[in-house]
Amino acid sequence: MSGEAARVLAEADQSAWNGRIAESAAPILGLAHWDGTLYLDRESILDPLQHMYEHAGEERPTSTLVIYRESLATLLHEHAHFLGPFGSSQEAAREAFTKPGSRQLEEGVTEAWAQDHLDEYIHRLGIDKVAPGIDSVQASGYYAAFVPAVRELTSDLESRNDLRQGEVLDLLNRQTAASQMPLLVTLVYNSTRLPDLEPAGDNTRSRLESILRSGLEHLDNYELAPPDFATTNSLSTADQILNHLTQEIQSAEAAYPSTPPRAIAPPHADARTLPPPVPTRDVPSPHQTALSGLMPPTTTAPPAATHPSPARSNHSSGSRQALTRTA
Repeated sequence: MSGEAARVLAEADQSAWNGRIAESAAPILGLAHWDGTLYLDRESILDPLQHMYEHAGEERPTSTLVIYRESLATLLHEHAHFLGPFGSSQEAAREAFTKPGSRQLEEGVTEAWAQDHLDEYIHRLGIDKVAPGIDSVQASGYYAAFVPAVRELTSDLESRNDLRQGEVLDLLNRQTAASQMPLLVTLVYNSTRLPDLEPAGDNTRSRLESILRSGLEHLDNYELAPPDFATTNSLSTADQILNHLTQEIQSAEAAYPSTPPRAIAPPHADARTLPPPVPTRDVPSPHQTALSGLMPPTTTAPPAATHPSPARSNHSSGSRQALTRTA
């Protein structure tokens, strides 16, 4: 199944997907409830995948292959949202998701990881045989405001911790929102000399977390901006976050005079403040895409949320239509 293939590919302990798929009667493309149920739009996701299997092995035009690939990219992205370690719960993830910076981190990690592993996912499912040439076309991605910053931050941490390329993304993708930020803070903290200097490090960890959360939350200002503008400011914001982290680390290490602080140059020496938000942006309610699985759907209206919580929205970096996840 598509969900198990994603879990194995990610080397995650578990998936919160409950195996249920329902065709939504509401005017939405896809909705993933926090209870693990998936509501999917037939025209945008289910029909293209059904068409792909009905024409298995046939040569298809590039435009059709792109549609197939985009459906599968969204499928992998949404399966990744349900991954977590043993014992993790959607309730804890939902609560953590409301904290500053958590949504931006989770969406950036999920989308970046899905982009990097889509070809392998396609091969694991044997879809390269079903739709010949699908691994030679490209699909547009989501979250131009989040993905570049997440890639910049995780790449820096891989260098600091002497980890292989993509390893931090892999580690974060196996976590829920409840454990992603704590893991990110730990990776930053452990990349310094502070674990050997401080008795506990709680105060320093708290300050590092505050820098990460406020910086990542700032990315919301570019979520609806044109892709090029969003990408540029996402990278600039990541540079500011790394600069502020470096300053905080140097300040903390300087408190121990027997060990002089490292001279770490910031990513850009002239970077001091976060880039300004888009001046005329109307801030929407957050949403989240959710697509997963290929089980036969049933036509069912999504349950009303008795306790509304922040939703997550998936905005295209190109022309892909937005999808929604609410709780």
